[in-house]
Formats: sequence, C-alpha cells, structure tokens
Amino acid sequence: MIKVYAMNVSGIDISDSRLTERMSPRRMEKINRIRVEKTKKQSIGAELLLNYALKRECQIEPPVIWETDENGKLFVPDCAFNVNLSHSDDYAVCAVSDTAVGVDIQKIKPADKALAKRFFTSDEYEYVLNARNAEDAFFRIWVRKESFIKAVGKGLAIPLSSFSVLGETAEYEGKVYKFKEYSVRDRSYKLCVCFML
Repeated sequence: MIKVYAMNVSGIDISDSRLTERMSPRRMEKINRIRVEKTKKQSIGAELLLNYALKRECQIEPPVIWETDENGKLFVPDCAFNVNLSHSDDYAVCAVSDTAVGVDIQKIKPADKALAKRFFTSDEYEYVLNARNAEDAFFRIWVRKESFIKAVGKGLAIPLSSFSVLGETAEYEGKVYKFKEYSVRDRSYKLCVCFML
C-alpha cells in the first residue's frame, strides 16, 4: 500500500495560530529556527500533510508525535506505517506505506550538468546529455535518487553515483526498491516515490 499526499503551500498564513496549534513540539522548534517565510510554509505544509495522512491511515489525532532514527529518518512510534516527507518551492508531499518508503519532489530548473557528472552514474549522465529536455531528464534522475536513499534510510552514506535509477527498480543490500512517479497540478515539478518490494 502506497499513498501520496501533496499540497501547494503558497497560501499558508504562517501567523495563523490554528495551524501552529496542530504542529508537534519538534516541528515548532524547527519552524522557529527558520528565517525564510517560504521555508516556514514548506515545513508547516509537510507537517499538516503528515497529520492528515496519519489521521486517515492510523486514526492518530494531530499533532502527530514523530521521532527520527540515527540516520535522521522520520518515523511515528504510534503507527505501523512508514512515512516520508519532502518539499520544494511551493509544494510539500507526504508518502505513507506499509513498507520502507522515500519521497522526493523538486521544482524543475535549469539542469546542472556539472552536478550530473559528479553525482550520476555514467549511464545517467549520458541519459541527461542525450535527452530532448535536459531539465526534465536531470530532475527525473534526481528525484529517483533522493527517494531511493530516503527509502533505504541511510541518507548520503550511500554515494549518489554508486547506484543507477534508470530502471524500474534498484537494489541495496539484497533488498529491491521500486520507483513510482507522480504528477502534481503544476507540471513544473518532478515527484517520485521509492518503496521496498
């Protein structure tokens, strides 16, 4: 079971106390450290989606109390489901699964081919160089890589150039992970979920 929740956070009023009352203490600590208004909106939006998703899937009333493991991966002690969050520009997303899951969303911008050469496999780099739309190809690879390392749960301890995401699946330590791409209303974003089979 995979469910993905997304929202446009641009309309969030960061001064609305009804929203901040629904934030966990850990989220409020994070929000209070953030100086940029758009980043505050992203963080609030991610927590609102987490609250909404887990009220539906686990019947947990907000605010959801969550923790992070030794690698920084978020988990909810009172829920059997795995969750993951991401945000970029005006969007926040939350993925919920009965297996290990990672999600990433990115606003499409000009492709950084030097970054692709440094962090992508040689096949992935060629894929970007030969694509009709280099930006689309670059961010398709990027969200797949980010969602994979988040699903595995080891963060950047896994070098991005050490695995390929061009296929439908990728493997790590004998486990197989599948990619599923989604669309949001605004087509200038790439969104991918990666989950363990």
